[in-house]
Amino acid sequence: MSTILPRHRNGSRYDDDEVDESSPLINNGHGGKATEKPRDGTASTMATFGLVFTIMWIQALIRWISSPTEFRPAPVLGPDEIETWRLVCLRIFEALSVGVLLVHIWFCILVPAFPYLKHFKRTDKTPEFTLDGRHVIGGLVALCADGFLNCYQYIFMWNSHSINIGVWAKFLPFHNHASSSRYAESLLWGPPMYVYFCAGFGIVGSKMAKPLKARFPQLSNAGILTIVWCIEFILDFVIENLAIRITHGYGFAKTYRPLTLFPEKVYQFPIYESIFVASLGCIFTAMRLKAFETGRSPVEAGYEHWHPRLQNAVRTFAVIGFSAGAVVMFYHLPLNWLGVIGDCHADMPSYMKPGPVE
Repeated sequence: MSTILPRHRNGSRYDDDEVDESSPLINNGHGGKATEKPRDGTASTMATFGLVFTIMWIQALIRWISSPTEFRPAPVLGPDEIETWRLVCLRIFEALSVGVLLVHIWFCILVPAFPYLKHFKRTDKTPEFTLDGRHVIGGLVALCADGFLNCYQYIFMWNSHSINIGVWAKFLPFHNHASSSRYAESLLWGPPMYVYFCAGFGIVGSKMAKPLKARFPQLSNAGILTIVWCIEFILDFVIENLAIRITHGYGFAKTYRPLTLFPEKVYQFPIYESIFVASLGCIFTAMRLKAFETGRSPVEAGYEHWHPRLQNAVRTFAVIGFSAGAVVMFYHLPLNWLGVIGDCHADMPSYMKPGPVE
């Protein structure tokens, strides 16, 4: 009868000199004893993806800015006119969004990098580039994926009265050139959404986790994240529905009818939008909570194997890769699929329709 060894604190059943000889990953062919643990290459893999995504974003920006047809405000089509009060609300929404973005940049990037800024007093605190700061940068790079929203069909509508200089969609892979790219990607509320729905929700979720654990000590980590997901679902549902109804800043032009609330209205809302956003928020929350335990998020694992001068860059690009990958996999791909197969068309005012293909 085989003896079952007790589990140690690291979760292994084996002592340091006892290994499972049947495992090809750790058997070195010398008596079954492992001499070296396999290196974790997660950071390298994620950093590679992050670097490639960043290059794609840079080339799209350069080509967009140098384009005489794409780098200019989207046309405001008639005959519909936006109400004055709604336009004022749109400007307030833009200003608030920029304010939220600046708060994230200040507290997540600038204050950790320049500790003096926290209280405007000299301090001996060491400057650092935190995970929150990397999440903010990652969100701004992941903004590139916003060009995929209407890469095949116009499923996500934009208000041409938003402050904009068009959109870079035409210069991204997979863009359908028969589909118009003359719509108004917002410069003022668009980028902040990729920060506060990712990095921001990660911070909020982490702040909720500790009191939840104290209040319900019997809950597992999965249980806590489930509660966080529900709260973030409600937050997104309220924020987005208020923004859509009051400002007409954006909306959903084509959705999957069985999962759409207020169908065929200008403010129709696919319930899966909040599902995707809450899921993103939970993923960023989980990364942040894990970083509290180990000193770095799971996607940064293995960065220490790089030369010390490259470690910060590898960690940063790894987080960028994670941010971009999460946004694409958990938001853009499913949203596009459900939009393309959808048959619920919003009653769009003309100022939310795209200009003609150029």
